[in-house]
Amino acid sequence: MVSFATRARRTFEVEYGARRGTTENAYATRGEKDACLIDCVDGRHAEGYAREIEGLGAWARDAAYHAVLHVSPRRLDALAAAIANRSEGAACVEVLCSNPGAQLIQQALKPNSPLTNEALCAAWKGTDGKLRARLRVVRNGERLDLGGRTLRFTLAPTPRWPDLIFARDEKSQTLFTSKFFSAHVGTMEGYGDEGGLETFGEDWRFYFDCLLAPMARQVSPLLEKLTGVAKTICPAHGPVVASSVTELYREYVEWCKMQTSAGDNLSVAVIYASAYGNTGAMAQAIARGVAKTGVGAEMFNCELASPIEVEEVLKRSAGFALGAPTLGGTLPTPVQTALGAIVKEGDLEKPCGSFGSFGWSGEAVAMIDKRLTDAGFKSAFEPLRCKFKPTAETLQLCEESGTDLAQAVRKIERRKQVLERKSVGQAADGVSDTAAAVGRIVGSLCAVTTKNEDTQSAMLASWVSQASFNPPALTVAVAKERAVESFLMTGGKFNLNVLKSGGEKDVMKALLKPFAPGENRFGALDVDISETNGCAVVKQALACVECTVTKRMEAGDHWVVLAEVERGTLLDAEGVTSIHHRKTGSSY
Repeated sequence: MVSFATRARRTFEVEYGARRGTTENAYATRGEKDACLIDCVDGRHAEGYAREIEGLGAWARDAAYHAVLHVSPRRLDALAAAIANRSEGAACVEVLCSNPGAQLIQQALKPNSPLTNEALCAAWKGTDGKLRARLRVVRNGERLDLGGRTLRFTLAPTPRWPDLIFARDEKSQTLFTSKFFSAHVGTMEGYGDEGGLETFGEDWRFYFDCLLAPMARQVSPLLEKLTGVAKTICPAHGPVVASSVTELYREYVEWCKMQTSAGDNLSVAVIYASAYGNTGAMAQAIARGVAKTGVGAEMFNCELASPIEVEEVLKRSAGFALGAPTLGGTLPTPVQTALGAIVKEGDLEKPCGSFGSFGWSGEAVAMIDKRLTDAGFKSAFEPLRCKFKPTAETLQLCEESGTDLAQAVRKIERRKQVLERKSVGQAADGVSDTAAAVGRIVGSLCAVTTKNEDTQSAMLASWVSQASFNPPALTVAVAKERAVESFLMTGGKFNLNVLKSGGEKDVMKALLKPFAPGENRFGALDVDISETNGCAVVKQALACVECTVTKRMEAGDHWVVLAEVERGTLLDAEGVTSIHHRKTGSSY
């Protein structure tokens, strides 16, 4: 195995939001006759990747095959380094990939293409003009005989990764799953999954929620292809799974069921095309924001779909977002087709949104927004435009916009349910004894303030409780749909500002008003910034407790966040804590 670990956050895609680092994994195996390198790492590690392969021995350096389970522009420099490092007299290596992956590599080898990769071009054909590598497109179920060891390939396309392949080493019962069963956690202490779900469960779940949950309808049948004996799972990121194979597979199946069940009740379609992955990253963040609310999110790459499939996903969705890059000052053809299908369907009650990345002019998003507005659709969020690669702030804006879209969908659904009850003469639901009893549980009124990179966020909280004396710790319950939720990952910092009785009104007014995505959460509220953790300190508070998240527990529609207290400051020694009283336990 070749692995490069980092604890730093190297990129801003939503799946790196837990800020736990990551590993880039690649593998090598050999039989009695031939050897095969499996997968590839990020191009930032190209030189190190070639050195690591060299360190495995001549059998790996000059392997007859290199199976790239997922091809992306970011991996091509590493592939080039592996090819360039082969011995002068070595035979031509066969680069195995799916048809979509082969098309990308062909574009990278083509001169003057937007995807041309000079390093790959130079490595592919040596200085003597002879080919050092050639492409081989694998078919579903194809076997590669290495001599006493066989690799079997399974095509596993998804909207985000249309070229994805699984590989199974039938002798050792090892599964190479690329993006599936991955986790972004920098496991520098070792490659294994020692500790299992207890240690890595949160990382596996976060990765799934960010990347695979919006594709649950496509992921479920792919999981069925993986049924059977497997002793080890080797993913593209995070620990090699050996002690938790059965448990993690079972969790994946259950998570998919939960997501598809939510989608069966109420779902939002995130339809997009992405030239270089930037619009795709925005789509992923929007889908993440939708899924946090409990509404099903379905990502749909319209470049891979027919107009009929677009119409089908629209029919089963209660809202949608449409995204596109700007290519030559206009919309890509698949997006134009999807837009035509949307207008043709003409269900103007469905909330919508538009988004996209661009390099120079950026007309595409405005075109989508105008067409939808002219047709009579109502946007749930302002059009989202991103120049080149999205930043952490842009992706947070996308996530919050996705949440706004889902909440608009739920609002319409609630209105329909009220009308249905009225039409059959049903009275509005009253407060049950159970809800009334739970509502008598009181809590301290607090303002939770936190930050991610340069973005500050906050929320009002009363579901707060001390959890231990030594070390001092507390819990805070956070609704999954809150924007602040994604800031409170394990290792994240936050301040718990305990509000003062009689002095809480200004803080409540500031934090309870509706916020547009990306809007300053504090408004006119007077805050300082802590020198130790960078989070806001509310000057009107009674006390400020600085905390670090140590664990998260899923509790229905909330996360219970366990945090260790780092330090505390009493801002008013004479004041009394503000207490939040309720009459029902079914709302705040």
